[in-house]
Amino acid sequence: MTNLEALKGKIAGYPLSDNTYLTALMDRGLDPQRDYAGKSKEFDLAMADVYVVLATGVNVTEGGYQLSITDKSNFIRVANSIYVKYGETGPLSDTQPKVEGISPW
Repeated sequence: MTNLEALKGKIAGYPLSDNTYLTALMDRGLDPQRDYAGKSKEFDLAMADVYVVLATGVNVTEGGYQLSITDKSNFIRVANSIYVKYGETGPLSDTQPKVEGISPW
């Protein structure tokens, strides 16, 4: 099985073009046609990148397939957890500073 086939298998059931998978793999330095050698940092990050594409895509209902807001929220959550695992900031992460408390003086 190739890296491309493995990534498609991990994210099965969603209508994405081959170019989406190819780009995610190549952007992370993986050859889509090489034999899949198991999960790695690069493969996980490519998978997170594909989840981001799914989360930011348009809403579609087609041939029994429907992507809901809940699905998109789950994609963002999973993608962000992968990015955090490898010390990266995901494109959909909430990086705005948050006020934890305000001094009354």
